[in-house]
Amino acid sequence: MKLFILGAGASKAYSDSKTGEKMPIACDFFDTYDKLNIANNLWVLQGQIHLYVMNKFGVDPYTYFRSGIDIEFFHSSIEADIQKEIEAGNKNESMFHQMSYNELIYLFSFVINEIQNGSISKAHLKLAACISENDVIATFNWDTLIERALENSSNWNTNQGYSFTPKSIYRNGWKDSGNQSNEPMVQLLKLHGSTNWLTVHPNMLGNFTTLNRFVKPNDVYVYESTEEPYSCHRGRYMKGYERLSYGYYPVNLDMVAYSPDGQEIEFFNQPKPHLKKGIAPNEGVASIPLIIPPVKEKKYDQYGELFDSLWAKTSEAIQKADEIILIGYSFPITDIKSTELFLKSFMKRNSKPKIKILDPNPEKIAEKFIYEFGFNKSEIQVYKDYFSENFDIEKLIQN
Repeated sequence: MKLFILGAGASKAYSDSKTGEKMPIACDFFDTYDKLNIANNLWVLQGQIHLYVMNKFGVDPYTYFRSGIDIEFFHSSIEADIQKEIEAGNKNESMFHQMSYNELIYLFSFVINEIQNGSISKAHLKLAACISENDVIATFNWDTLIERALENSSNWNTNQGYSFTPKSIYRNGWKDSGNQSNEPMVQLLKLHGSTNWLTVHPNMLGNFTTLNRFVKPNDVYVYESTEEPYSCHRGRYMKGYERLSYGYYPVNLDMVAYSPDGQEIEFFNQPKPHLKKGIAPNEGVASIPLIIPPVKEKKYDQYGELFDSLWAKTSEAIQKADEIILIGYSFPITDIKSTELFLKSFMKRNSKPKIKILDPNPEKIAEKFIYEFGFNKSEIQVYKDYFSENFDIEKLIQN
């Protein structure tokens, strides 16, 4: 069995976006955002983010976001302020920061959706063609590039390919995940969530800090595709997106929202005559992408047992794999949890797997396996190259 570990370098391979841009990394997120049409889209919520910048840093947002700011630093700053205000009992301030945090989640996911909106990635198609149904893929990426390639090349599907059963899947309407097949299928473990995974918007819960009370592992809603405008916030549906991608506002969840005391909540959206009116319905409960954003302190437990389960299954795969193939993953300094995952999993093995590293700068990754994980240099195959459609991925896997 082979375990494939995908990092940001794997997503950077995609060059067929309708935007002409490539997936951003933390330090160039806002530069990439500036190059997209969404920067001037009045439906895209940015007001709370801008207010946060002005209050926190005392500069105008335009200057701040064009100063080379790292999105991980910015997102982490908001998260830290939320926690500080909660501990101080300042409900209004914590709610203000939570609104900024939520806007950044939408903005972050929207940039990814815009860039992945194009033809199926050729590099990922070549990779998918070399993966067997008994293999496992663990990815730290939020995009759906690998899903589309797997769908095209195998029997992989969203019903059971994520290693859990979604609560519901949107296929031009919310559908049950259907009967589970007994056929073997490659498992895709998304360790930081996915732009097409949805959950209830935290504003609907009446409490901004206890989302885990309402979300369980089987309460993940998966967006797959649509043929008609779907119900969303203020009906602001945006057309023109490929499978597993959508516009700024994800589809509303087909449910009723209740306050903490059990009362049904009715929502009223104040008219905004200066904005173009949405064309879609506005029924159900607003959703938000279910992702672990790029922050210093990643709160996996706010989604119940979901991420514990995904990380545990990745640990099992590390313990069982004959080969571990890392593509574009370099163990970022802030991903302390991933280093612990590998170290603890390797300690449970009786033998060492073959390690293959594909990265344009593989030296530090190889050193990590040697000095931290106890591998010999001879046990590691290094491919100093980019993951792209031109790279011979089949040769790497077969060697």
